[in-house]
Amino acid sequence: MVVMKAKNARDAEELLHSGVKKVELAYDIGSDDFFRLVSRWCEKGAKISKGNDHFIVSLKGFAIPPND
Repeated sequence: MVVMKAKNARDAEELLHSGVKKVELAYDIGSDDFFRLVSRWCEKGAKISKGNDHFIVSLKGFAIPPND
């Protein structure tokens, strides 16, 4: 599975909302942004793991409906 790299919190959110299954947080994330992202996505079923250098957010086979 391809891991997409996010360069900031906005990139991470956009990639996850677009349906990318694995996003590497390839930037120096602050604790506030980390916990905000974790609380939002883990309640939707995402898993957070520590990669070699950065955290990786993994979504399992579910679709996120668009905000209409």
